[in-house]
Amino acid sequence: MKRNLLVTILLGLIVCNLQAANSAYVTEIIDYRPAPGQHINRLFPPADKSDSHENAVAWAATQLVGKTNGLVGLGAFGGYVIVGFDHSIVNVAEEYDFKVYGNAFANSAEPGIVMVCQDLNGNGVPDSDEPWYELAGSDYQLLSTIKNYEITYTRPNPDLQKSHIQWTDNQGGSGQVTHISFASQSTMYPLWIADNTLVFTGTKLAGNAVQNGSMFSLPALAWGYVDNQPNNSTNDKTSFKIDWAVDATGNPVQLTHIDFIKVYTAMVQEAGWLGETSTEIAGVEDLHPNASLPTVIHSQENKQMYIQNPFNETLIVKANENCEMILYTISGNLIGKYMITPGENTITTSQLPTGNYIVHIINTKQNHIYKLIKH
Repeated sequence: MKRNLLVTILLGLIVCNLQAANSAYVTEIIDYRPAPGQHINRLFPPADKSDSHENAVAWAATQLVGKTNGLVGLGAFGGYVIVGFDHSIVNVAEEYDFKVYGNAFANSAEPGIVMVCQDLNGNGVPDSDEPWYELAGSDYQLLSTIKNYEITYTRPNPDLQKSHIQWTDNQGGSGQVTHISFASQSTMYPLWIADNTLVFTGTKLAGNAVQNGSMFSLPALAWGYVDNQPNNSTNDKTSFKIDWAVDATGNPVQLTHIDFIKVYTAMVQEAGWLGETSTEIAGVEDLHPNASLPTVIHSQENKQMYIQNPFNETLIVKANENCEMILYTISGNLIGKYMITPGENTITTSQLPTGNYIVHIINTKQNHIYKLIKH
């Protein structure tokens, strides 16, 4: 009897441990909003799943949740998917943090840009006051790369006539997404989107198409983009570091972790009979799903910052230069702003209840956002 009870307890502990393990893969589709494209309403999603936003998102989940061999198309520039996980993806120093799978092969690169976001208030969705950060790839600093690019696609009138989709941008440009001959659907404009215009903003990369007679090749960029290199390439070609994060003005941002990933098509380009360049995503993998958030934080640049974590009745912050520290509750409510001076700074926190907090450090070199714990 006692032996059977012991076996039952041990089995229960094993089951609990298995259930506690983090999934290395996507567990949720937050949103799916493709731009017009040759496969939209035909393959991405199939016609019978293109009738509502709910069905489109549910279909995307069948392709990306729990695996890396699905396929979701994002259409022309700006089209995107946002995915979530059952845990925070931790920024592990000097390592690649996650891999995004596509369907690229040699000379078929259709690069997509990755953005990341933290769930600062813990409600499971990226809110409007929770900033997105671009992971700056190899072409981020090129003069041919356009930041804050905006494109507007207009629904054809009448629609459902296999019409080309017209677009304009904030650079004074205009053009079309061509409804190529083998695209059998009646429209490339996403059927479930009621708005007559679709507007996307982001970083636009220069086109990569090379024409040789009637043939086109799409050579890969160096690193830092989705659907750019074959999936069996080394991590430096297909994986991403959270340390690459930059804010809207291009300043590096040090993040201890991220909770959401957004991928969008990054080129405005057509390649003859191949049609528009459109990023496809097959899945996302956390490369260290059971890593823990750091208990002591140093910035990667000259180790100029130390923040006590976890903290108790006081919070110790050490810095090599003047900076501002902003402390928030986990739900995003402001607690206070503090000027940090070189040396050791002590902040009284006895009035705060135990739990999780967010701290934002602003200095001349970087922005730093951390999750802290009070015991």
